[in-house]
Amino acid sequence: MIVPIHQDPADLVLTIVAGRIETPLTVLKQTTLHVGAWLLKFHIIGESHLVTIERDGRPVLCELLACVDSDAASCLHQHHFDDLAAHCFTRTGYSIDVDFDSTFDAAPALDAKNTLEMTFPEIDGYTPITRIVWNRISETAVRWQTLHIYPYDGKIIAVRSLSYFDALHYNQVS
Repeated sequence: MIVPIHQDPADLVLTIVAGRIETPLTVLKQTTLHVGAWLLKFHIIGESHLVTIERDGRPVLCELLACVDSDAASCLHQHHFDDLAAHCFTRTGYSIDVDFDSTFDAAPALDAKNTLEMTFPEIDGYTPITRIVWNRISETAVRWQTLHIYPYDGKIIAVRSLSYFDALHYNQVS
């Protein structure tokens, strides 16, 4: 059974790491997607998410959006969302955009086979949700989006991220 924990979206941190995230995380749900020699692992960790991209069994890139501050030595980018303002990070073959909104559509995802979702116990009359939906957009490229629903200050805040990865163009050294 999951015990409700009040999480504040202003505590979210986006961390992009070349390699593996060493911070201990509790994975509640996960699935994988093969893109040629690449493996994308989608994880729901609490009301947050982790995406790990591997090649030949080795982590190459990790995307973590969570109320966790990771001190990875191989950190490419880190951003704290204390102001709840939109943010974007881009490099060759990879990008992520994160935004916050108090209006949202938490309708069920249309394609269950490309969706990972977890509903959490109600907090203050609201039901937190974390959802990851992905689509192959070519032989080498994948786009995924996440939706995180947080009860916040008597209302709901929807945190959305939209990420893109192209195995053909990804360059670890950009």
